Amino acid sequence: MSKMLGKFKHSAGLTLIELVTSMVIASIAALGLGTGITTIVGFYQDDWVTKEARFWGYEAMDYIVNNIETAKRVNVRAYLANYDGLLITPSDGSRQLNVQGTQHDGLMVNGLPILEYADFPAEGTYKEDGQRIVAMEKFSVQELNEVLKYREQFRGVPALGAVKASLWEVELVLSVTTKYQGEAFSEYIKFKRIAWAKDKYFR
Repeated sequence: MSKMLGKFKHSAGLTLIELVTSMVIASIAALGLGTGITTIVGFYQDDWVTKEARFWGYEAMDYIVNNIETAKRVNVRAYLANYDGLLITPSDGSRQLNVQGTQHDGLMVNGLPILEYADFPAEGTYKEDGQRIVAMEKFSVQELNEVLKYREQFRGVPALGAVKASLWEVELVLSVTTKYQGEAFSEYIKFKRIAWAKDKYFR
């Protein structure tokens, strides 16, 4: 029996230094994992909010361009520095569309949200407590002839007079600002379309 006991090796277990070292390593690993997950979740939430803003912007631009191109008359009114106003008279004789914009409401038509199926994404998922802020930075509508990069193409060609007066550049800029640990990061989403106002061409 004593011979059999002699074959077993005895261990004193982990020393205090080994135990502390393993606890520190495990803590660092857990902290790194937690930070990584938090970062991934943050990127996902930012992406979600940005996609919401892009969807609203594309749909709002489609609404504006479609109504300009099928209108009987279009009048542009400059209200504030970054927001033009539009008064669109539909060719079917229905009510005029008075388009105005503000930073935190986006574009409104006759005092109501421009889209019946989607509000301006200033509130909602992942935007609580001002963590992410969606704002409209710019809305402008101007004749293509007034846009610097196109001006030279129309100069000295009288035959293009009716064309240049009927083409409009519509520009919309949205911002998505993320606030994290006392710092703010902004991403700007830009939309730009050319619309043909037929009423001006066929006058």
